[in-house]
Formats: sequence, structure tokens, C-alpha cells
Amino acid sequence: MAVGNALDLRLPLIHAVFVSGRVDFSRVFAMVEATAEISDATLALMEPHLADAALYLTPRKLVAEVMRELIRINPAEAEDLRKRRERHSRRVSVTADLHGMAQVYATLTAAEGRTLDSLIREMAGTVCREDPRTVDSLRTDAFMALVHGESYLHCQCGRDVCPTAHLSRPERPKPEVHIHIDLDTLLRLADNPSHLEGHGSIDPELARLLAGDATWQAVIADARRIDAERNAFGGNDVPEPDDPESPEVAPDPPDSTGAEPPEPADGDGSGDSPAPTPPPGIPARYRLRHRPSGQLPPRQDPSAPYPQQPDAAPREPRVTDVLDAIATNPALLDGQYPDGHGGYDHPPRGALTYRPSNAVRAAVFDKYDTCTFPGCTVKARDCQFDHIVEFDPDNPHAGGWTVESNGQPACTRHHQAKTDRLFRVVRLDGDAIVWIGAHGAIGVTLPLPAEQRPSDRTKKLAPRPAPKSAPIPPPTEPPDLGIYEPTWWETHMHPDDLPPTLAGITDPDHLARCDQLRTHHAEHQAILTAREKLRPPPF
Repeated sequence: MAVGNALDLRLPLIHAVFVSGRVDFSRVFAMVEATAEISDATLALMEPHLADAALYLTPRKLVAEVMRELIRINPAEAEDLRKRRERHSRRVSVTADLHGMAQVYATLTAAEGRTLDSLIREMAGTVCREDPRTVDSLRTDAFMALVHGESYLHCQCGRDVCPTAHLSRPERPKPEVHIHIDLDTLLRLADNPSHLEGHGSIDPELARLLAGDATWQAVIADARRIDAERNAFGGNDVPEPDDPESPEVAPDPPDSTGAEPPEPADGDGSGDSPAPTPPPGIPARYRLRHRPSGQLPPRQDPSAPYPQQPDAAPREPRVTDVLDAIATNPALLDGQYPDGHGGYDHPPRGALTYRPSNAVRAAVFDKYDTCTFPGCTVKARDCQFDHIVEFDPDNPHAGGWTVESNGQPACTRHHQAKTDRLFRVVRLDGDAIVWIGAHGAIGVTLPLPAEQRPSDRTKKLAPRPAPKSAPIPPPTEPPDLGIYEPTWWETHMHPDDLPPTLAGITDPDHLARCDQLRTHHAEHQAILTAREKLRPPPF
């Protein structure tokens, strides 16, 4: 009844394509749930695009498209809905399950969810490869270790000498959460949707909030602009850099932000040809150094509405556009670079090795959020680098080269299906990936929209204000000499002893004893930290 009412009263276009049989109920149900809290005025602007997207997207990707379109149409409403969910929807519950098990449910913010996943993955990786536990068991034990405040898992390999037994256990580093935001949005010159890897679109205000306490890295990709300029101005004539109307096509010189042009080192380039002027259609990518977060312009009036986005802005191509182009010109299914050389005449550095460099892998995986197989939801960061035209280890010069324009992220399952010749994959102009089944079925995966990728614009930031002089700290009190007294742990335990874990303990007396030992160890670690801070320098 709720779906019927929504179709009749709020979604007339979705109702029409549903009744015509072109969209199934699972997609309609996903859209009705995703748009339940969106205002009627905003939904009326979104519905034409959603009716088109429902024809080719899976329910899960359709929900992500609803969120992205909401942020594009009305970022203020998207921010209000997010804040309302943060206030009323965050919860954790534990329910009983069969056979002595329990289920834990948690509803977190997007940033909290990605942080938790990163911490669990890091904790699960503190054991050696011989640990007999499955991946799910390791992640569960890692989750419980985080709850107990532990810094690593005890390996269960059973070997007398485990590679992880005598490793130093430093404090856990901060988890990695990757956010893509274009420069105009970061500087409040636009309000384009941003992208949180592993989650999807987020509103620009949340992206700015997370960017204010993060590490920045500028990624500049000028391939399409260079190609368009050459075609527009005839041949290879590019407009002069001093022309005020021409866009910049090279990194800015060092300015007050501290950003510097990339050096020709292995870690800064894309792993492609080091030639300064690549051939048309070949990406010219610059990945600058990691920098501390800069100073963002403040929001002038939080209560003021966002500026409306221009309706005349060009849209990213859609799957239906690609399918129509293929129907008009079937020769497109040969691929943009059928020889697998990515448009190069000579193999660039690293192209004749099977394993891609970190820069080439990052350049490929920046373009897609998931595995490129249509409907697959495996995150791109968890996928393998797949050569679209297969790499030939016996004759690397003749096979597909390891370059950005011959790579895609593919999960293990679909990578193997392609290797087994169940599917053929081609890449079209514009980074669209087409999977072709053995019986002719065609599926298309488009890259992330331009505003959700790492920034491809180069602008000079406004100069930072002069930093204020740091206040003189007050005189410190003399240290408590009690920290140099032997701790309980130093008196009763061996220095290399570790606190016991609580996993699998059911006896109450044993549990209380283990908890007491963990308390003594925590006090011991705190006192050692205080001693280390007060230790005089060795010179």
C-alpha cells in the first residue's frame, strides 16, 4: 500500500515505467524507500533522471544514484536529512540468535562506518598467514579486540616461532578513509556531490567537515581537456598559457598553499611515459605530494540556502546513451584501443611488467567505485587490477600493456570469469567499460562522475593569513616521583608478558582475574608512557 500510494501521489514517471513492465518491483521498492523523506518539490526535479536510471541500474546502485541526484539538485536538503538521521537514527542493538549466538546491529554515519571497517581490517591483519581462522572469524575477533581496547590479535598458528610474536606493537595509526572532492566545492565555489570510497555520494558540507582534519593530495588529470583543446584549435595548437580566457593545462607553480609541481620520481607520476606532451587521448596525470589540511573558507550563513545549481550544466553520459551509440555503430564494441597498447606507439616505463605500479593502479581505481561488472558491488579498493586486453607474459610487447588506459578494477570472481572467456570486455572513449556475454548480452559500467573523482582542476588558492604567534605555555609542574616506583606488573610479572584476552572465557572467577590483570597492565603502560615523556635527551 505504501508503494502504491507513493507511485500514485509522488512518482508519476516511475509509475508509468513500472506499469509498462520496463522496471521491476525491486527497483521501484528501492526508489520508494530512498525518496520517502525527500520533499515533493525536490523529488519532482529528480524524477526524470531517476526514471531513466531505473532502466539499467541495480536496486543498490539505484539507491546510491538517488542520493547523488538529491545532492546535485538540492544540497541543502541533503545536508538537513543527513543531520536529522545523525540525531535520530544512530543506534547499536544486540539480539539473541539460535544455538547460543547473538547478532549485533549498528546504524552509524558514513564516516563512522568507514572508520570502523578500516580499524577491523587493520586489526585482522596483525596475525600471520598461517592463522587457521577464516576471514569472517578474524574480523569478528578483531571487532571484539577493539571493544576490549586491545591493539592487536594473538595469532593462533600454533608455531613455536611465529613471525608476529616478537614484533613491537606500536599504537594503532589513524584509519584511512578516502574522500574525493573537487576543488571548487572544497573552496565553496560550488556544491557538487562528493564521494566517500566504499559508501557513495555525500553532501558537500560533510565532505568539507571531514577535509578540515585530513591529509590532502591533489590529483590533476588533463587528458580530456588537452584533447578537446587540440581538436578545438586545430591540430596540436594549444592556447597560450597567458591567455586569460584559456584554462590551465599544467600544474601551478608553488604558491602560498605549499603545493609544488610533481617531481619526476616513481611515486609522483602515473607510471606512464615521462614525455611532457603525451599524444592525444592519453592521460597526463599529476599526483602531488601529501600535504596537511589547509584552511577552508567558512560558511557565511549556515541558515542561508545553498545556491541553486545551474540546470544548463552538461550532464555525464548515461548508460542508455552508450547503448544507443553501440546500436548505431556496432564497431564500437572493438574497443577504443583493441591492440591493448592504450594509444602508445612505444611502451612507457612499467608497461611491460604484469604488476602495475601504485600510481597506475590508483589512476585506474580512482575512476570507479566498484568492480566494473554491471551490478557488482565489490568495492574497487578490494578488487584486482585486470588488463582489459590480456597481458602476454611470453611476448609482453605484443600483449596488452600495463597502462592506465588498459586497466579496470575487477573482483576475483568476475576477473576469473573474464579469464575463462565467459565474457569479453572492451573500453570505450570516456572510460566506459562494456562487458559482452558469450550470447551477445551487453552490460555497461560508467566511471564515477567528474565531480566525484579526485580534482581535475588547477586553481591558485587564496593566500593564507599569517599564522598567529603561539601563546607561551604556562610553567609545568614538577613530575610526580611516584611514577619511578616499581609497578605491580614489574613486581609480579615478566616484562614480556602480555595481558590476557577475554574471548572464550566463561568462568566468572577466571574472568574477574583476567580483568584484574588487564587493569594492572593498563596502569603499567600509562606509567611507562609518563616515564618516557620525562626521559632526558641522550645528548
